[in-house]
Amino acid sequence: MHDVIAVEVRLANGDPRYFLTWGRIQDAVDAGAVCALVLHASSSFSLGADPVSARICNTLREAAQSPNAPYFYECLLTFSHQPIPYGEGYAAWRTATDLAMRAGKEISYCGRPPDPNH
Repeated sequence: MHDVIAVEVRLANGDPRYFLTWGRIQDAVDAGAVCALVLHASSSFSLGADPVSARICNTLREAAQSPNAPYFYECLLTFSHQPIPYGEGYAAWRTATDLAMRAGKEISYCGRPPDPNH
């Protein structure tokens, strides 16, 4: 399935943060481009430390079950309202989505876990 993917961004302090975005937009096989886009975009969010690496999660469940993604389901809902136009309109949609992702859009942050000391 890979239409929507979860990307784990690892922080300098070792903590993970999760993002949802469209999968297989930049490349159908190589995850490097989408990971680089999410890593770059992640620096504009309140993560709690500097982002240092990104990887695609094997399944959405990894992020959904993580206490480090408190807004996972809210993020997932934002993608469920945007159907992918398979067939004739797909190429134009893919190009527009790629441009949006490169501009830092269509990348949804699943949130920072609450601070247990507050």
